[in-house]
Amino acid sequence: MGYLMLLLLAIALSMDAFAMSAQKSLLKEFRGRQIATACAFWFGMCQASMVLCGRLLGSLFDKIWHYQSYVWVPCAALGIAGVYMIIESLWTRIPPERDSIDGMNMVGPAVATSLDALLVGLLLVAEDWKLTILSLLIIAFVTALVSIFGVWVGRRKGTRYNEIVQIFGGLILILLGVEKLLENLGVIKFVL
Repeated sequence: MGYLMLLLLAIALSMDAFAMSAQKSLLKEFRGRQIATACAFWFGMCQASMVLCGRLLGSLFDKIWHYQSYVWVPCAALGIAGVYMIIESLWTRIPPERDSIDGMNMVGPAVATSLDALLVGLLLVAEDWKLTILSLLIIAFVTALVSIFGVWVGRRKGTRYNEIVQIFGGLILILLGVEKLLENLGVIKFVL
């Protein structure tokens, strides 16, 4: 996996964190910096953790069934994650009246926005651990930055762009899955 593909993957995964951060920014009882810090920490940490869990589960399955011989597995994982993100964007989420940014109220949204990252972790099974660690750091950092940006946009524009941003992220994941499939089948030879 090339660095450009890794950066696109990190951006695509962080789109739902953007939407949730914009939604959290509407909490009037907290200052923007407090919300941005909480969103950056929780969403960045959960995205990276889920990718790591996907990588570890994929390694376990690889030892049992040796699924690496099937070129469609990482491609299907990216496609499923993209479709999941697009379907998720169509659901309207209104924050509850007692929503907050403490740990108990941040864990649920952080895990929910990072479920697609679990599938993306399967993509890293074929990579060495150095690239996996670098991927986790990049995904966490990009998600944290995008979450901060989401709070900033949410404070100024509200949540009107959330669905578009999530659909865009889902389409990027689907296109990366198609690119990976074509690369594994030998149709294209370059690696993004």
